[in-house]
Amino acid sequence: MYRVVYHVMDINEIKQRLELALRPVEKPPTIEEVLEQVSTHGVLRGPVDWVFPGWMLYVEYAAERIAETFQLSEGEKRWLFHFRDAIKRLLLEAQRQAEAKLTSIHKAVVEGTYKIEGNRLYAPDGVWMYAEVFTPRILIRGVSASARFPDLLKLPRERLELLQLGWRASDESNNNGRPVTGTAQPWQVSAWATVRCGEIYIQINSVNLTREGVSVSVHFRANSWRQRWSKAEAVDFVASHLRRSKWAPLLTMWLGDGQAEQGKVLSSEYKLMIAAKEPWRLGKSIGTRKALVVSGKEAFVKLKEAASTYGELLDLLKAHKWIYIKLATDDGFRAAYKLKTEKRSIDRLREAYRQKTARSLRSSFHMLRSRGEAPWLWRASLCICILSAAEAVRFWLSTTPAMSGRRWRSPGDLSRLGLGRTL
Repeated sequence: MYRVVYHVMDINEIKQRLELALRPVEKPPTIEEVLEQVSTHGVLRGPVDWVFPGWMLYVEYAAERIAETFQLSEGEKRWLFHFRDAIKRLLLEAQRQAEAKLTSIHKAVVEGTYKIEGNRLYAPDGVWMYAEVFTPRILIRGVSASARFPDLLKLPRERLELLQLGWRASDESNNNGRPVTGTAQPWQVSAWATVRCGEIYIQINSVNLTREGVSVSVHFRANSWRQRWSKAEAVDFVASHLRRSKWAPLLTMWLGDGQAEQGKVLSSEYKLMIAAKEPWRLGKSIGTRKALVVSGKEAFVKLKEAASTYGELLDLLKAHKWIYIKLATDDGFRAAYKLKTEKRSIDRLREAYRQKTARSLRSSFHMLRSRGEAPWLWRASLCICILSAAEAVRFWLSTTPAMSGRRWRSPGDLSRLGLGRTL
């Protein structure tokens, strides 16, 4: 017999993540804040009281923009808005359940009344969470609904199936012959439902505990479609279509499992990487789970052209992987994006300065560097960090009685303040 060994997360890490999840928010999210996260990371992460309202804001925004952009009949608009309302209602129910469960578990962890059995952490009242290292999460029960999603693209069946093929090769799986998918990225809801239009079963079944708060996992089943391909068949078809210069399946596979590193494309490094269990089926294997499918700017131009009307949808959804393609193909868009990113990063550094903490300044700089921002950006940010850090040091000295009368002459003195590596 084999013994199952579970890798349970350290209890202090669990406590820290629970505190982040339950942290009060000063104000509700704005649509601008939500779209910034969606367009840069795809996923919404943060406190429960920010993430769930953020999802609801985005769902409302997406439905309104779709109704404005695509020619829909009155009946199709009713379907669209009913789909929107169904998801918003489920999010509200899931938020209440998540808050109650996380609060109970947090209380048990703080008071030391929890117990761990296998990969589960239990509170005294029976509420539990998965406490595994890689995916700590709570389950959401009984939060589901069905709704219809309209046909936005009005494509011939053959062209629509090319888009379906890429989703099947990546995020999509099979449930009793029906296509199913799950996502924590709000933009993927409409992007996938558009190619699997018709009756869709919606379920919110888990809330993940990340290092930045919670993320919400939403699952969908396309009841109007049968699953035609196995995963391996779909991947092989994507590769064979690509050899015949048909790029649409690769586009949707990229939207599912593509590796978007904006820092690289901003530095003119044009590589289309996709996560895959068998990367050799797609292209050159990079490690054990990643394929380099194509490279060069021209490849991204062909992907963008293959999107056609679907690209209009991805544009209004602010999908971060679509933005990656636009950065690779549109010089004007890339220049404007760089300026916007620089301003956003400078604003973060100014906010850190306003907090008057040298630690926040140092963290802001290292965050930019670790996130893979372009070197020109974090070097420019470093200059601001140096100037602001000097002000922070003066503030620290002026408010610390033991240090206010001392003169600081050497770099070693700055190191003792924790600023040596930054400066």
